[in-house]
Amino acid sequence: MLVLASSLAHATEVGERPFGLGLQLGEPFGITGKYYLGGRANAIDFLVGANYDEDEFGDDDIYAHVNYHWHLVELTSGGGVTIPFRLGVGGFLAFGDSRFSSRDDEVSFGARMPVGLDFDLESVPLQFYVEVGIQLVVYPPVDFGADAGIGARYYF
Repeated sequence: MLVLASSLAHATEVGERPFGLGLQLGEPFGITGKYYLGGRANAIDFLVGANYDEDEFGDDDIYAHVNYHWHLVELTSGGGVTIPFRLGVGGFLAFGDSRFSSRDDEVSFGARMPVGLDFDLESVPLQFYVEVGIQLVVYPPVDFGADAGIGARYYF
């Protein structure tokens, strides 16, 4: 019975297929990817896209981040979806009219700590997620920021 329960708990192909690619909407928005490192406990994710200024659409900056994730606990498994809670650490880089600088040609970078929930479908290798990232801006001035997004990735 324990063997059957264990196989049901990990019935999703997300993680068994290690690389997922998709889109994220929010601040930032862009192309996102995630690579699982030998199982479902640890992963590296990235995003390449843009931030936008809600007041003046068109004042975009190019944005990228890379994070290491620890999938700490599965909140639920079964019923067609597995929902792991994750915490991470990484960094970000932004070029352009960044929200952290008033200059159009400015570069901003710093540390990022994402917290999120993944929704791994059990019938297809598809993952939906929600994420909030806390940012510590190192340059140009030391500052704090936050970002949030929702997204989807297909796993190959």
